[in-house]
Amino acid sequence: MKLAKARLSPVLKPDERAHLTLAMLNDVLGAVRGVRRIGRVTVVSADQNVRKIARSYISSFIWEGERRGLNKGVRLAILDSEEKGASAVVIIHADIPFANSRDLSRFLAKCEEYSVGLVPSRDGYGTNVLFLKPPGIIKPVFGRHSFQKHQSMCKRRNLKHEVFHSRNLGFDIDEPEDLKRLLRCRLRGETGRFLRDESRKHSVRSVSESRG
Repeated sequence: MKLAKARLSPVLKPDERAHLTLAMLNDVLGAVRGVRRIGRVTVVSADQNVRKIARSYISSFIWEGERRGLNKGVRLAILDSEEKGASAVVIIHADIPFANSRDLSRFLAKCEEYSVGLVPSRDGYGTNVLFLKPPGIIKPVFGRHSFQKHQSMCKRRNLKHEVFHSRNLGFDIDEPEDLKRLLRCRLRGETGRFLRDESRKHSVRSVSESRG
């Protein structure tokens, strides 16, 4: 987990990045668990320590294995859902601190008549939330320009798909600038507590350094 969010390394130490990642995961799981339309919840991670958090939210856990990568891990979860009889799946990343039950419920309601639903990231390049019905209707390709790639797949196969723009679900944390924006907001939950604690620690550290 200390390898998570490497692009935040200029502003956060490895243990701080790990704590932030787990804080956001807690908040995303809390949001997901508040959505009536979602039944079974599965957390996929290469970190076995995440299993405990998943269980605390009555969620199953899949260990993706070492260096398997995001897309292969997601496919493991999709296969698991298909084997358990799921008619659809929704994939949401764990680095969306403003995720909430209301926006997720609205997104799923919009997806009812569609095979694929997409929530693009704020910059319009990534895919933050992906709805698939049935679960294996397209192969997820998260990463660089995934939003355009997912849309292209749908168009090539003539699949009905819906794009849902959301300020909250579209805000993910990848770069130091994202963290700066987040610090300007009054955020609740585990992520908010982490940010307040870090802000106080950095303030104390700054005062100590200035006093020499």
